[in-house]
Amino acid sequence: MKKFKILGIIAIIAMAANFILNFEDGWSSFLEGYHEGARTYKSVPDNLYRVSLEVKPMESIANDSIFNQVAGQKVSYWTSEITTYTQPSLWITLVMIISAISMFAFIIGFYLFVRFLLEVSKRNVFCEANVWRIRFFVYSYTAIVISMELFAWIAGGAAIAQTQIPGYQIIDHAEASPEWTPVIMMIILAECFAIGVKMKEEQDLTI
Repeated sequence: MKKFKILGIIAIIAMAANFILNFEDGWSSFLEGYHEGARTYKSVPDNLYRVSLEVKPMESIANDSIFNQVAGQKVSYWTSEITTYTQPSLWITLVMIISAISMFAFIIGFYLFVRFLLEVSKRNVFCEANVWRIRFFVYSYTAIVISMELFAWIAGGAAIAQTQIPGYQIIDHAEASPEWTPVIMMIILAECFAIGVKMKEEQDLTI
């Protein structure tokens, strides 16, 4: 059982380290968005959202050109991604509310996950309370991932429908999509743990 306690401590340290390591990137992204918002505050209405789109040049239209100082002539250029602003449907407001609720639930879920690790260290592993803690943690995180995907899908779809770029064809939105494999694995492990607890309870009743 000491191994469970050590693993629990390692898991808490790993999660804390991951948070610290990602904090710098998150803070940089926050500052970038803040400064971008400050620059566009007067020129961009509040109901517009910044979205990235994947594009490709049309073969039937001549490419734009820029001057190359070394070659001493104009050379063609193209882009594969642009950033613009779009006005999504009112559903985006509902998604933002769901995201805020999911984030609050995940904070509670993280606390419950720590409680689960502490219970494991006390040799109290297979119980209904731990099943509830694990499920709350996993499904609150899943709700955040789903809300992120919905936000990208709604905003990206609106941008594709509203944007026209001369000489380019819009392929898809380029918003970052969350990784679904870890989410699915977490759900499977949580449900396997719940089945294990149920089997243990049934075994205890037959003894």
